[in-house]
Amino acid sequence: MKKILFSLLASLLSLSPVQAQRLVAFNRFGTNWASTDVSTKNKPNGYIYRLRKDIQCDDLPRVPETESLELFIAEPIDIGWLGFYRLPTSADNYDFVVVLFNQDKQPTATINLCDVSNNRYCEVQDVRWDADNHNLLFNMACPSYASGVNGKGSKLYSYNVENRRIVWETDYLVSNDIFILDSNFVFCSYGFTSEKKFLFMLDKQTGQMYSKIPMVYKVEYMELQEKNGREYLYVVDYNNNLYAYTVVSGAKKSTAAASAAPEVLTVVYATSNDGFLNVRTEPSTNGDIIGKLWMQSHGMGSGVLRKKGEKWSLVCVGDVTGWVYTKYMGTQTWYDGKGAQKLIAASDNTPIYGENYADADDYPLFTTVKKGTILGDHFEEYKGYYLLKTAHDNLYIKKEDVIIK
Repeated sequence: MKKILFSLLASLLSLSPVQAQRLVAFNRFGTNWASTDVSTKNKPNGYIYRLRKDIQCDDLPRVPETESLELFIAEPIDIGWLGFYRLPTSADNYDFVVVLFNQDKQPTATINLCDVSNNRYCEVQDVRWDADNHNLLFNMACPSYASGVNGKGSKLYSYNVENRRIVWETDYLVSNDIFILDSNFVFCSYGFTSEKKFLFMLDKQTGQMYSKIPMVYKVEYMELQEKNGREYLYVVDYNNNLYAYTVVSGAKKSTAAASAAPEVLTVVYATSNDGFLNVRTEPSTNGDIIGKLWMQSHGMGSGVLRKKGEKWSLVCVGDVTGWVYTKYMGTQTWYDGKGAQKLIAASDNTPIYGENYADADDYPLFTTVKKGTILGDHFEEYKGYYLLKTAHDNLYIKKEDVIIK
């Protein structure tokens, strides 16, 4: 018991005051929890296999990269379908491939997770699609003891398919077996028999760690539930003990001067089959249609996020501000917290300019942002501007309108 208390204290001290634990234990059910409403929906084949097997569609077309692989996961996502393929579990080596399909089940992207992570000695033990940010999250976990790979395993990765780059990755020994997502966080764990075992809570946008809680036994299942406006995380360990935690969505402020996280410029676009979303006067289908949010054009979104909600989000498209259905809204940012410098709006109504093919030195206004908004930490210089680049079109910010930190 003393060892557990000292481990918990050390974990708390490893987090900054502003990042005090956001997972707060409130109940331990032990093994007698059959009467609770905890299900196995996040691991439909039970606890036996580390990687869930969940084939909800068996007619996804094969691409050449998956011809010799076994289909393990086929699940619907906001843009269509996700297919996860791997070499059979009996194979002597590893190969893990994700294919994304549109609503018509036509392949749109193929990602070899071994190539992305530069890792062919660990195995994927979970993979999830983040519909909020259109990132693919997966872990590369130690297949046995961490010592077998010199401790260099069990990382969690967030990969942006559109930009083909890793948005963030954790340290080693953070994620094996299952992990799950909500609108803001990732919940994951690490543990293997006699090794140290922890439950983690991470920021979904940046990978920043908010909680690190010691566990007696390895975590094998997790499930989020919302009750009376609060979110709870239920965790089942290797010995079938059930634990429950309250999810604290806001960081505890260490002083009265501590403030909320700064806003980040977020461009939005439609991901619906018909290529647009109706912009409405209120967050309801009863709201009048006052505009349209279009799909990406040349890699660029067509609006700016003002407030994201679970079902409806407030966006600005040109001169129109209104509500769109979140499920079919994609997001695009140039900030992931890993750049050496941050580009920050220097004043209120800082102008952001878009492309203009008629005159390369005279760019039309795309939007304005308030002082302190983070514009990005991945940018380039061009004449008197800083550029936020996409696959084709760019956004331009005059150098005198920003500060760099």
